[in-house]
Amino acid sequence: KRKVKRLIGYMPQRFGLYQDLTVDENMTFFMDIFGVFGEERTRRRERYLGFSNLLPFLDRPAGKLSGGMKQKLGLACVLVHEPMLLILDEPTNGVDPVSRREFWDILTEMRNSGMTIVVSTAYLDEGELCDNLALMHRARILAVDTPEGIKSSRSNLEEAVIHRIQEVDEGLMHDQFKQ
Repeated sequence: KRKVKRLIGYMPQRFGLYQDLTVDENMTFFMDIFGVFGEERTRRRERYLGFSNLLPFLDRPAGKLSGGMKQKLGLACVLVHEPMLLILDEPTNGVDPVSRREFWDILTEMRNSGMTIVVSTAYLDEGELCDNLALMHRARILAVDTPEGIKSSRSNLEEAVIHRIQEVDEGLMHDQFKQ
């Protein structure tokens, strides 16, 4: 059980940062939990707060950060133990467009370094950035494919997703009337 926990990083939609702790204190707390010490601690603090653009805010309480900065700090705290699998639940919901872009830049770097990332999102432009998608509706998986594969003959991903959902909903209505 303990071995598996060290391999997985999970960040819920509203990550549980300690609002009264500073950016640096939150990072220190998570590094303590995961046993990151010595030179490695310094390297990881610089790496994850650096590419999150949070180094200038080390002394700012997490509660005083913008929504986007809180999410990036949450991600940095989840990444501090360098998991092989990262699971993110709607990580950019309600985040400003610039922070969303920066967040996805970080995820792209993590993916390129070999990390497996699973993201739930309602933003189809984010779906386009993924290698594979699982389209879910009404607690059912409707399709698993690449973004291009899900688009198939439609002009864009949004049109393809809406079309597929409407097909399913029409089928459900048809089945209800048959009964």
